Amino acid sequence: MTEEQQKLLQKLYRDQQIAESNLNALQQQIELTQVLLNQYQSGFAVLKELESGKEGEETLLNVGGGVFVQAKLIGTSKVTRALGSGVRIEQSLEQAIDGVEKAIESLGKQYESLISELGKLARWSEEIDAQMRQLATQMQGQEAQ
Repeated sequence: MTEEQQKLLQKLYRDQQIAESNLNALQQQIELTQVLLNQYQSGFAVLKELESGKEGEETLLNVGGGVFVQAKLIGTSKVTRALGSGVRIEQSLEQAIDGVEKAIESLGKQYESLISELGKLARWSEEIDAQMRQLATQMQGQEAQ
């Protein structure tokens, strides 16, 4: 093995380690984004159900995790919405629906972007693997001589 081949092999190995680490981190971001997207979609469905409900009406309310409670609607004109970091605001049902729709749209775009980035990173990782295999073949050919 020449010194040049050894340096190239070390560089490819470092690049492969970086790619693998980034792939794992990106996969975690994708999973988190999917969880958030599911939560917002579930909340949106509840808001749409409330939109058609009338004061005093009984309904099954989704509290998450496939759990529903029977609830009586006292009022649906105002809802409290969490914005993050413990901040909550009261707003009209229509404003809440609009806000949740925008959040779903934003998370959807983020999800698509992450998936695209994952694909690029996976292709880069495959290129590194191919280069490492090619180098190994070259090195074996030199040893055989």
